[in-house]
Amino acid sequence: MVSASNFISVDKDMLVSSVDGFLPKIAVIPLCEDDDELSEVLVSEGTRVSEGDVIAKSNGLYVHSSVPGIVKKIAQRQYSNGRHGLCAVVALRGSFTFLGKKAEVQEWQDYDKMTIRFLLKEAGIVNTFDKEVPVFTQMRDIHQENSNILVLRLFDNDPSCITESYVAREHLPQVLEGAAVLAMAFGARNIVLAYSVTDDPSFKSKIEALIEEKTPSVFGPGVNVKIVGLETKKYPAGTMHDITSAVKKSSKEEPFSMLGKKDLFVDSVTALNAYRAVVLRRPVLTSFVHVTGDCLNTAALLNVRIGTTLKDIVGQCGGFKRKLSKIIINGIVLGHAVSSLDIPVNRGVKSIEFVPKKQIYVPATEKCIRCGNCRKICPVKLWPGNLYRIFHIDRAKVLNESDMTAYKSSVLCTECGLCNAVCPSRLPLSQSISLLKETYNEE
Repeated sequence: MVSASNFISVDKDMLVSSVDGFLPKIAVIPLCEDDDELSEVLVSEGTRVSEGDVIAKSNGLYVHSSVPGIVKKIAQRQYSNGRHGLCAVVALRGSFTFLGKKAEVQEWQDYDKMTIRFLLKEAGIVNTFDKEVPVFTQMRDIHQENSNILVLRLFDNDPSCITESYVAREHLPQVLEGAAVLAMAFGARNIVLAYSVTDDPSFKSKIEALIEEKTPSVFGPGVNVKIVGLETKKYPAGTMHDITSAVKKSSKEEPFSMLGKKDLFVDSVTALNAYRAVVLRRPVLTSFVHVTGDCLNTAALLNVRIGTTLKDIVGQCGGFKRKLSKIIINGIVLGHAVSSLDIPVNRGVKSIEFVPKKQIYVPATEKCIRCGNCRKICPVKLWPGNLYRIFHIDRAKVLNESDMTAYKSSVLCTECGLCNAVCPSRLPLSQSISLLKETYNEE
């Protein structure tokens, strides 16, 4: 573990409120944000759409138009994750269905879990705890008979980001009710609320007061809520591994002592969207995005429409004051770089950092010198350098017993990226292990 202060954004304590993003004149809405194949595009060039209309479907997700208008074209565009896929290009025109109108609160507690799951799918809810995955798909794939815990993270996994912490702080009642919605859909009778002791030691009392107020009307009888505080001065602190370890240390009794991958881990953004989907019956049309970087004239926390391009966001922040070198999506530690200002915001974008050239240093990669730095810093005691070597072994060759054991251990990797940070040869260790995990899971 390393000090999180090495990565904290300079504007973390300055941005205490959000503002609505400008309405995009042209919204570029990604149509395939699911790992499943896109099953159906419901619009074509010239189609008139209203705010909230379903414009595409996949096996786990409905996609909605975030603005009213005319579909100008369906075209291939680059997504925020770097991949390319179909987008609906919608020119803003007409009146809004939801914007500026009061939502009617639904009595959802009598719904059965399959009804709630369908509402989450219909609203386009994506779990952004780790990698983006539709909640409907995730619940279907990981649920087992002994899956009975939902874990809600109330702070940011990447210390350079502030979006999850902001949502948890400013929308705590809705976030907690969203967790109750997700727990009912998952069939979980136990809820873990993981908060940062470092950010706000008094946050636990705020959670407790709300739970007392909302039980049993929201959480219902027989639901066990456990609050766990984590020290976030060190990185990593917010991975599934970190939270699981903290829960097991604080409780030796079942079911919390059995917490693991069979249970559902979500973040505050996912819980808020679940609340809006089921309690307010509103689809995912906007996303809170932390916009920062020394290139910009001003930083901001924006609530932007899905399909807003990075170029439009830069315009709202007053443009560039320094020449842009790199754009980083979702944090300097766990995020990734993209190269175009034409990329649209989707459900999974929580932060965008615009970095000037003077802050970029890209040394050439060298061969592994077997220094052991990656092994020393790994929080789950893996040997990233060895896993990197195994990943690059010819797949036609048979791995020896030692390599096969290491290969299987790759699934323990939390993808925190610390091995990359300490590697003097600048090898893409974390990325290689991530791909190695995928090959093991496929087998």
